[in-house]
Amino acid sequence: MGILDFFRGKGRGTAAAGDPPDGRAAVPRALERHIKRLLNKHLHTEERWASLQAVAEDRSDAAVDALVRRLGIYVEPSAVDNEEKEYVADVLAGRGDAVVPSLLRSFKAMETVTWQVRILGKILHRDALRDILIDLLAGFDTEYERNPQRKIEVIKEMAEFDGERVAGAVARFLEDVNEEVRFQALAALAGIRDESTREAVVAALLREESVRVRNAAIDLLVDAGWAVHGHRGAVEEILPKGFVVDRSGVVKRRPKA
Repeated sequence: MGILDFFRGKGRGTAAAGDPPDGRAAVPRALERHIKRLLNKHLHTEERWASLQAVAEDRSDAAVDALVRRLGIYVEPSAVDNEEKEYVADVLAGRGDAVVPSLLRSFKAMETVTWQVRILGKILHRDALRDILIDLLAGFDTEYERNPQRKIEVIKEMAEFDGERVAGAVARFLEDVNEEVRFQALAALAGIRDESTREAVVAALLREESVRVRNAAIDLLVDAGWAVHGHRGAVEEILPKGFVVDRSGVVKRRPKA
C-alpha cells in the first residue's frame, strides 16, 4: 500500500491516527487512561507529562498512534507544547520504521504535518522522504480548501530537494486559488531552481493579480537568470520600475544611478 492510499483514506488509513484498526488487541485500561490524559490539552502540565512518559514507554500500536496524535494538539504555553512535542518526536524517531505507518495515516487525520515530516526525515532515506512528499502533493488539488495549511507545509518542505520531479510537483500550485499557496510555491521553486519550471513561472507572472506573488515571480526569474523568450512584450508591460528585460531576454534589475 502506497502513501497515496494512506492519504486518501483507503484501507487501514480510513481510521484516524489513534483509532485501533480491526484486528488489533484491545487497549489495556491503564494505557487507555494515560492516552486520554496525554491528549487532554486542558490537563495540568505535570499530569499530562506523567502520562506522556507512560505512553512513551509502551511499545504497542495504540501507544504509537497516541503519540502521533499528540503532535496534532496544541497546548499552552507554547514552550510546554514544544517541549512535549520534541520529546514525542525523539521517542518516535527512535522506534524507526515501525512508526512510519502511523505517521503516514496521520497526514489525512491532522491539520498540520510539520512534525511528522521532521520525524520521517530522521527515519527514512532522503530519497524516500522526497517521494513521500511528492505523493502527498499529488493528493492535493488547486481548488478552494478551508484549511490549506497541510498543503503549504508540504510545499515548504519541497524546497529542501531538487530535480525536475520535485519542481514539477510544486509548480502545479502556481495555479492554486489560494494566494498564500501560490506565494509559497514560488518560494519553494526559488530554492529548487530547476529551469523546467521556467514557462510555468512566466505564465504565473503574466496572470497573477497579487502584487506580492507577482514580485516573487519576478525575483525568481531575475535570480535564476531565466529568459522570457516568447513573452518579452507582455512581461515588459507589467514589470515594475527598477526592472528591465535585456537583449538576451533575461529580466534584470536596473542599476542604481
